[in-house]
Amino acid sequence: MKLLLLWAIVALSWLLIEAAKRRTKNSACLVRNKYPHESSCRSPRREYFAFHRVLFDCIKVTTKCRKLYRRNEFHTLESCRDACHYHMAMPNPPPPGNATTSAPGGASGAPEGGDAAPPAEAPQS
Repeated sequence: MKLLLLWAIVALSWLLIEAAKRRTKNSACLVRNKYPHESSCRSPRREYFAFHRVLFDCIKVTTKCRKLYRRNEFHTLESCRDACHYHMAMPNPPPPGNATTSAPGGASGAPEGGDAAPPAEAPQS
């Protein structure tokens, strides 16, 4: 009975460790693989899932090319999301009013040369 309990604890802990390892940072999700053009591939059409770096989610890809890269082509959507979970968080924009960023095009509104006049004080009544 004790041996059965010990095996159950070991199996449960092994499953939890493996699940936690799948949800850590996986740099293979961000690799951009190079494939030949579709017209040069003669294999039957196949589908796989890959991480999309702009959408921050996994997408279905259909291709006629054979499988070249095994690390970031996933058979199911769930396995792709498990492996790339770390990268699926949307990046936070900088807080509004951050003085360290300039306006688009380099026009910050201040005169060039760094000799900007201090702001005028409001008259008190």
